[in-house]
Amino acid sequence: MAQFDPPTAPITTQERLSETLLYPDERKLRRTSAWLLLFFLLQGELGVVWDREWHAYVGRDQFWTPPHELMYSAIAGAGLISLAVVLWETTRYYRKTPGVNDNSTVAIFRFFHAPLGFSVIGFGALCALCAAPLDNYWHELYGIDVALWAPFHMMGAIGGLIGMLGMVYVFASEAAIQRHNHENTHKILGLSGLEIGVMMTLTSIMSYVITGFLLFPLIKIGSLNISAYPLPLIAGGAFSLIAIMRATHRPGTATVLTLVVCLHSTLIELFVPWAIRVAVAQQGITYRDPVQRPHFSLAYALFPLIFLIPALIIDILAWYTKQQRGSTDFSSKVQFLLGTVFGLGILLLAPFMLNSYTSYANIFLPEPGLIIPSYFMVGTVIVTALVTIVTGIMTGFLGEEFGRIWRWNRK
Repeated sequence: MAQFDPPTAPITTQERLSETLLYPDERKLRRTSAWLLLFFLLQGELGVVWDREWHAYVGRDQFWTPPHELMYSAIAGAGLISLAVVLWETTRYYRKTPGVNDNSTVAIFRFFHAPLGFSVIGFGALCALCAAPLDNYWHELYGIDVALWAPFHMMGAIGGLIGMLGMVYVFASEAAIQRHNHENTHKILGLSGLEIGVMMTLTSIMSYVITGFLLFPLIKIGSLNISAYPLPLIAGGAFSLIAIMRATHRPGTATVLTLVVCLHSTLIELFVPWAIRVAVAQQGITYRDPVQRPHFSLAYALFPLIFLIPALIIDILAWYTKQQRGSTDFSSKVQFLLGTVFGLGILLLAPFMLNSYTSYANIFLPEPGLIIPSYFMVGTVIVTALVTIVTGIMTGFLGEEFGRIWRWNRK
C-alpha cells in the first residue's frame, strides 16, 4: 500500500528564524562535518577496491599495505569526526544551547545526545576498526584469504555499511531542514547540495556492493554450483534506486544515480591497476602470478549500467504517478513489479556483462564432465528466479521505507 508523508503545518516566520538565523552554528557544524565525512567515505571506498585487487594480484604479507593505510585512515577519520560531534553536541545539550534539544538529537545510553546520523556512523566506524586487528589475526592463522565470508571481513563490511547508512541520515536530515525552512540554495538537476550528498553516499553504497559481488560463495546443490553474486547486486540496486527517488521526490534521480555510479566505477578502475603497479615497483615485491598483471577492465568499469533499465523504469513510473496523483509514492502492485524487474533483469543481464571479466560470470556452473538432468536444471532455474524476485521485492520495500524516513527526518 502506498504511504504518504505526514502533513506539515504551515511554517511561521518565527519558526524559520528559530531554525536558521538563531542557530547558524548548529547548521554549519553538522553540514561541514557531513562533507568531511563524505571525503573520508570516498577515500575509504577507494581503499576497499584497491585492497581487494591487492589481495588478488599481490597477496597479503603484512597489515600496513598501501590500500590498508588508505582504508583504515579513512575509517579512523570518520570515526573521530563522529565522536567529536557526539561529544560536542552532548556538551551543548546539557548547556541547553538553543537548537540542541530532544527534537534535534537522539539519546545514546541515556547520557549522550547527538544527531542520529553521526551516532550511527560512530557505531559503524567502531565496528570496522575493531574488525581490523581480528582480521589481521585471522590472516596470520590461515594466510591469504580473498573470500568475503571470512568472519572478520564480514564484521568490517557490516561496519562500513552501517556507517554509510548513517551518512545518508546526516545529509538527508539537513536537506529536510533546508526544505522545511525554504532556504534559498543553488540546485543542480533540481537537487540541492545536501541532496547531492545523499546521492553520493548512495553511490558509495552501490559501489560497495559491486566491489564484493564476485566474492560471494557458490551454492552447491549436487553436481551443480550456483553463483550467489546476483543477490547483493539486486539488493543494493533496488534499495538505493528506489530510496533516492523517494527521498528527493524527483523522477529522474534513479537514472542519474546509475550514471554517477558508472562514472565512479570507471574512475576507480582507472586508478587501482595503476596504483598497484606503482606500489609493487616501488616496494620491489612480486606478484602472486608472474603472468597476470592488473589492467583496466572496461567490462567492470561499465558494469553499473546493468542498473540502467530498472532505473529508467523507476523514473518513468514515478513521473507517471506524480502526474496522475501528485505524489511519487508507489502502490504495492508497482513495488511487486519493480522487484520482479530487478530480480529477473539482473539474473539475465549480469552473466553477459561479466563474461569477458571473469570465468565465473555464469550463474549456473555444473561440475566438469557431469551431466545435469534437465528436470533438475529447470527446477533449479525456477527456484533461483523466485529467490531473486523475492530479494528485489523485499529490498525495494526497504528502499521505499528508508527513503520516506530520510525525506522527513530532521534529527
